[in-house]
Amino acid sequence: LRDELGLPGPKPDFFTGNIKDLMKMIKEMGIENSPYIRLKVAEKYGKTYGFYVGSLLEINSTDLEFAKEVMIKQFSNFINRQPITFQDVFPMKESLLHIGKDGPHGYGWKEIRSIVSPVFTTGKMKLMFGTIHERIETLIKVLENRIQKDDCVDIYDTYAGCDRKMRVWHRS
Repeated sequence: LRDELGLPGPKPDFFTGNIKDLMKMIKEMGIENSPYIRLKVAEKYGKTYGFYVGSLLEINSTDLEFAKEVMIKQFSNFINRQPITFQDVFPMKESLLHIGKDGPHGYGWKEIRSIVSPVFTTGKMKLMFGTIHERIETLIKVLENRIQKDDCVDIYDTYAGCDRKMRVWHRS
């Protein structure tokens, strides 16, 4: 199927697809770096490529225009996406990209998109711009002060401190 679609990618094994390749990369890079594996594969095969998990073809892309096409323009054709293979680790397991038709909390991509989309209209983004800009300026000042005192900065706590209501997830 990948060849029919004209997608590049690593040569698959008949039974396991590219799982052996994936496991080898996880062993080399570590499970905590598994979100970056797809970027490494994209460096070799291009922005959009096919990757087999068993007999299931995954189409992966780092192309922003491709992502816009799938997730915005044609989202109704892609509501039943499979979970991202071997990405059930922080931070990916909490990502909106990890939600299929039925998410882990009983709702899926379509429900989340219908709630989130109205928040990001052009008008609302313009209204939020001042607050976002102010928080970024504060973050920059705090980071500059901390870097002058110490060259090692805990970015999670620093970032969260710019907005007391912001929730920060730490790896467990």
